[in-house]
Amino acid sequence: MAATMKKPVSFVLMAVLALVLAVPAFAATWTHSYKFYYNGAEDSHSSSFIAGPATIDNSTGKVTIKLTGNYFPELVKDGVTYYGSYSSGVTTFVFPGSDSADIPISLHVVVAPFHDDWYDLDIHWD
Repeated sequence: MAATMKKPVSFVLMAVLALVLAVPAFAATWTHSYKFYYNGAEDSHSSSFIAGPATIDNSTGKVTIKLTGNYFPELVKDGVTYYGSYSSGVTTFVFPGSDSADIPISLHVVVAPFHDDWYDLDIHWD
C-alpha cells in the first residue's frame, strides 16, 4: 500500500509546487510603453515628456507613470486628483488602473509664469 500511495502523494506535491510558483506570475509588476493621445491621435509634444514605460502593479491595481520636468503638479483620473512627486528631474504619478484599456486623464501643466493649463489626454498603450 505504501508503494501505491507514493505516486499520488508525489503528484499532489508537484501540483501544489506548480501552483505556488504560478501565483507570483499573476501578482507580477511589469512595464508597458505608452503615448499620450489628444482628441484620438498621438500628441507628440505631450509624449515627449514621458520618462520611460509605465509600471503596472497587478497586485495593488496601481499604475506608475514618470514625466520629465517639474511642470506637472497634478492629474485627475475618474474625478480624483493625484499629486505628482518630483525628484531628480522626474515627476512621478501613482494612481489606480491597469493596461487593459486606455486611461483618460486631465493633466495640469504649469510653466510659470507663462503657462498654466489642463489637458485632457489618454494614456494609450503601445
